[in-house]
Amino acid sequence: MRASRTSLAVLALLLGSLSVARASAQPAVNAEAAPCFRSTENQVVHVTAVNEPAGGSGRLYFRWKEHENFYWVELEHDGTGRYWVVPPKPEKRNEEVWYYATLNDGAGKEVARSAMRKIKVTADCKPELTPQQIGAAQNLTIGETSKNQEKASVTGFLCDGVVTRVGFDNVKRADETCRACVVALWTLKDVLVPLLSAGGVGGVTTIVVDQPPSSPSGPPGER
Repeated sequence: MRASRTSLAVLALLLGSLSVARASAQPAVNAEAAPCFRSTENQVVHVTAVNEPAGGSGRLYFRWKEHENFYWVELEHDGTGRYWVVPPKPEKRNEEVWYYATLNDGAGKEVARSAMRKIKVTADCKPELTPQQIGAAQNLTIGETSKNQEKASVTGFLCDGVVTRVGFDNVKRADETCRACVVALWTLKDVLVPLLSAGGVGGVTTIVVDQPPSSPSGPPGER
């Protein structure tokens, strides 16, 4: 009888240890708190993880404070358990950026999520990015989490560097909204520079526009 009780106790201990081992092997992710964000400038966010799923990936979900739905950017792997990512530049109205990170398995299913971070956008913030991070900031792919985000600018953030979007339907496409802004800017520059040059230093040049161009960042009903 005593031997049986001892065996049961040992078995319970082994099962408990196995449960603890399984629990400790669960994936976990932590989005570190960036010191700050600066308006119209990029900032890097660092992420750490444990027990990463084989063939998996990670995302940083972000938005302008409590405004609308989140967007996401893919995490860049920086060695075992280390990642970094560069969200787009906050626009001048954006006073606070909220974000959290996730780990996904090879099938794209979320297996871990970090706590939410709420980081202020300040005038004295001094972001420091590596050349690799600057390159990533100039070629951003932004994911959407809502159908309402389609064909609209990233709410609270600038178009600078945004070249590709991944829709709510998981289809990757060129960001036509931000591209339209860039094309319009360069077209206006090509028109204004010759006109101003022809007007001379003391000359006055008048430009007449019959109809104002529609704003690509406005609501669909206003275009």
